[in-house]
Amino acid sequence: MISFINKSTHAAQQHIDYKVSVMEGSNQICGTPVLHTAEGSVTIPCQLPDAATYQVIVEVDGILFQPIPPETATFTVNLGGGTTPNTNSTTPPQTNGTQSTVIPAWIKNNAKWWSQGQLGDDQFIQGLQYMIQHGIIQIPTQSGGSTPSTAPPIPAWIKTNAGWWAAGQITDGDFVKGIQWLISNGIIVV
Repeated sequence: MISFINKSTHAAQQHIDYKVSVMEGSNQICGTPVLHTAEGSVTIPCQLPDAATYQVIVEVDGILFQPIPPETATFTVNLGGGTTPNTNSTTPPQTNGTQSTVIPAWIKNNAKWWSQGQLGDDQFIQGLQYMIQHGIIQIPTQSGGSTPSTAPPIPAWIKTNAGWWAAGQITDGDFVKGIQWLISNGIIVV
């Protein structure tokens, strides 16, 4: 089931033109042509044939009967081994006894837009705070640092890292180190 949420009202956005693709690597498992939902939510039946990692790509091409430049969200579905990771979990998975980082792929769009100046610093920080507080992204805790009464500006190197991360030039762990630095220096308060 997919619900299209209006980011201003936090309610289902009616009259969305969309298409969905479910991919396993470069193979499309199922998908839709561009369709319209009046209600703002849809159920797309798709049987996943194997235990594998799938990408669900949702593209919005119109809102309220008006075409828009396509906006895409990509989600990863891990199927197999009797365990399905839940990106809304408050406990990140463990790997070899150390805490790992869980960041859904769609968050890279925010990092890209911010690094290109299409999203303001305040919006980027608010988005990170929301995602951390609601368990959408998992940031390993880090001790130290203090929260100043006024948050200092975000250093340019953090924005550069976000752009590199969005382009796949640095790892999730490297990106998380920057977020941890923002938290430990009081720029992001969680």
